[in-house]
Amino acid sequence: MIRKLIPLFAVSAIAWAQITPEQEKQLFSKVDEMLTQVSQILGMKMNRRVPRAIITRDKIREYIEQRVAETLKPEEIRAQEVVLKKLGFVPQDFDLKSQMIDVLTEQAAAFYDFKQKKLFLASWTPSAMQDMALVHELAHALADQHFNLEKFIAKSGDDDDAATARGAVVEGQASWVMTEYLARQAGQSLKSSPGLIQSTVGASADAIQQYPVLGKSPLYMQQTLIFPYTQGLLFQHAVFQKMGVAAFSEVFRRAPVSSQQIIHPDRYFARAMPTKPALPAAQIPAGHKKTMEGTLGELDFQILLQQYVGETVARQMAPRWKGGHYALWENPAEKRAVLLFAVEWGTPDDAAKFYEYYQKICAKKWTGLRVTEKQPQQATGAGDDGRFQWSVRGPVFSTVEGLP
Repeated sequence: MIRKLIPLFAVSAIAWAQITPEQEKQLFSKVDEMLTQVSQILGMKMNRRVPRAIITRDKIREYIEQRVAETLKPEEIRAQEVVLKKLGFVPQDFDLKSQMIDVLTEQAAAFYDFKQKKLFLASWTPSAMQDMALVHELAHALADQHFNLEKFIAKSGDDDDAATARGAVVEGQASWVMTEYLARQAGQSLKSSPGLIQSTVGASADAIQQYPVLGKSPLYMQQTLIFPYTQGLLFQHAVFQKMGVAAFSEVFRRAPVSSQQIIHPDRYFARAMPTKPALPAAQIPAGHKKTMEGTLGELDFQILLQQYVGETVARQMAPRWKGGHYALWENPAEKRAVLLFAVEWGTPDDAAKFYEYYQKICAKKWTGLRVTEKQPQQATGAGDDGRFQWSVRGPVFSTVEGLP
């Protein structure tokens, strides 16, 4: 749901000794050779040299703040924050913009700047991680020369889940190239040693708690930030196994359209398209205007169910997702907001199950839940921020929350 966040950052790194000018010279002398190897792995021709530079911690934070300002309008960040709070993904005192900047600054070991077409390596990157970070970003640089990554991500428009999928293509491919590069250094390859993929994914997931800011972030922030790297890597490998080197261009030419296609590559191959269920009919109070509308994907419901109902239920239920749609209406003067969303499941029985799970979710995300009327297919009541209306019609569950 946190869409359009397009600065691309490489593998994580903790603070370390500063890179000296002599080390910088030696390090960057290897870049062109690395780019040649990345070109061979991807089967993409190098069209131009990639400029490179060292960047300090202060400058990298300044860069991130600038990119966030260029990419997301203040009112859009605020509306996204409201949606996350309404859904229960983050606490009520959560500051989305500040948290994003803090987490990305902590994580950035290197990045490729779309506008400058330039590679930056953080001055504190450990020597053991420098090659990994450079190769990851060189993969971005090469893909950008052929597919213009900024335009590629922007093509998702207001479809949050499609933006998540495209981000996973970009980061997943770079992570695959990085893993293949390291495998080749050891005389192996992902084609002959596929177990290396799971090792990389496991290491990435375990790394979350090593970083103070990310480790203390809400589950939603952790999962959505790591998803493009881990699930994107698995997705790219699945396409590679089916198509070989052609896979690296195919995922850009025929991009996946949902987080579900990333999680389940067979649905990408089958071209299983998500639905867009109609939002519930509701009388929006006077003075409210629509400030945001978008999509909720399998990943969103997987995290929501995991956070409030449990990981087992999340694993069983989330893959039954068929499509999700939401809208936020706000009254700035009264600081009130109404959230509507609808989610289509595989069968009416699935929707009925989610109906019951959603009551458990609301009982936990709100400090007070009062159900005034409940029938097999609809319920009304009140929560922390006003009245709600839940309903089930066939395979679709929908809710309106925040009514006065």
